[in-house]
Amino acid sequence: MKKKAWLISLVLLLATSLVVTGCPVQLPADPVEPAEPVDKEIRFTNEAITLAGTLTLPSGEGPHPAVILISGSGPQNRDSELPGIPGYRPFKVIADHLSRHGIAVLRYDDRGVGESTGDHAGATSADFAADTEAAMQYLLKRQEIDHGQIGFLGHSEGGIIAAMVAARRPEAAFVISMAGIAVDGYDLLIKQVGRMARAGGASQEEAAEAMEQQRAVLDLVLAERWQDLEALLFEIVMQQLHALPEGQRAALGDLEVFAERQVGPTVEFFRTCPWYRFFLRHDPGVDWEQIVVPVLALFGELDVQVDAAQNRSALEEALARAGNNDVTVVVFPTANHLFQDAVTGGVTEYPLLSPEFLPDFLKTVTDWLLERVKAVD
Repeated sequence: MKKKAWLISLVLLLATSLVVTGCPVQLPADPVEPAEPVDKEIRFTNEAITLAGTLTLPSGEGPHPAVILISGSGPQNRDSELPGIPGYRPFKVIADHLSRHGIAVLRYDDRGVGESTGDHAGATSADFAADTEAAMQYLLKRQEIDHGQIGFLGHSEGGIIAAMVAARRPEAAFVISMAGIAVDGYDLLIKQVGRMARAGGASQEEAAEAMEQQRAVLDLVLAERWQDLEALLFEIVMQQLHALPEGQRAALGDLEVFAERQVGPTVEFFRTCPWYRFFLRHDPGVDWEQIVVPVLALFGELDVQVDAAQNRSALEEALARAGNNDVTVVVFPTANHLFQDAVTGGVTEYPLLSPEFLPDFLKTVTDWLLERVKAVD
């Protein structure tokens, strides 16, 4: 079999009545169904930026414990919908489920998305953390919310942001990290490309080669050696093109011209994207080692984007340095990055799976929370 050439590319990633006739008789009362949660459209601000979202409140006057949901990388709306995965609305599902168990949930459109203002493309994780902090400030002004029981649930990059805010806000009551990142972006992306290659059918040797190529690319990005980066990426793309069947190569026309069209925008992205440069260098462990409130860390064994073993060990080490004695780690054996019940965990598999959480995911989150917060009956 001809050895594959693996192109390294960043994928910004890279939820009765009873009628009786005749003589009246005494009947046992039917169970009373709890009132439906209430969704309130809200607005809050971070300096000049207005964030639009939904505050889902349980039935009853409260005050209620609350969770702020924080999305992962890439522009996402308040439901954390992803293009190409119809019906996948994880934040809406989480909000509905937790609110039915007495916990309020705030979710919001990322800056520059949906009804929120601002520029998403020009922002870094630090900017998104400031937006999350503004969400906390907003909840601290709501009388329906128990101000001593506000915490965060962050998915993927949202785990970085949750740690940032919890480390500097003493009001934070807990943190839930959902496939959260606990290592710097440089190490994460090298491991990620190897995991993706293996899920796509590459051999161990091919995956190792892809990781070394990724390392070489990232080293040049960090050194800001743009001409060298362009040359390396051109070489990698040409390798992949020459590995294609002859008919596919012919359909692409001039291969060098095609490669140049792929490489140019990629180099420009690396050169100009502030989010990417921040992400590569930022060490979330600096924040995690300051967090002493209860932490629930959820991972998927099949996750190819945030490797469970790599990030679990980094998180546990950081929290141990913090002296945190309330840390729960749960690894779901068949979960992918989206906590679907997966087969390979590969990114291309996401739209082929049921757009819902695997069994026990929501129960795990809810049971853990209800052991640490006081929900109003």
